[in-house]
Amino acid sequence: MDRVTVALRIAAADLDPDHITDRLGIAPSFSARRGETRKVGATEVVQRVGLWSYEIGSAEWTLRDGIAALLDRLPSDLAVWKQIVALGEVDLFCGLHLDTWNRGIDLPAAILGRLAERGIALSLDIYCSATSPETDA
Repeated sequence: MDRVTVALRIAAADLDPDHITDRLGIAPSFSARRGETRKVGATEVVQRVGLWSYEIGSAEWTLRDGIAALLDRLPSDLAVWKQIVALGEVDLFCGLHLDTWNRGIDLPAAILGRLAERGIALSLDIYCSATSPETDA
């Protein structure tokens, strides 16, 4: 991957972002309660669900480095995670940015195990700025 971003996302209709911040001991990159309005460019958007998100990223990291770095900043106490996953949907969103086609990635069992024991789902979004091989001809 040419650039990786990872974000822990927690979403629920009645989510209290301050409660999540208190439980995880880290300030979010973004948070909002359901019904709050915010500007996205020139458009005003009403938040449909409560959301708490903490994002990190680096062109220097592999995906496993990014996930490990994010998890290392969060509590390891599985009782905390049991409480958090009971509140709503919890996932680790990974943005994988490619400058060329046909690149691979793997995740070791230890990283997948850390996500699984916390009840965190894995979401992958893959972005490629290159044109497809079929259109290069």
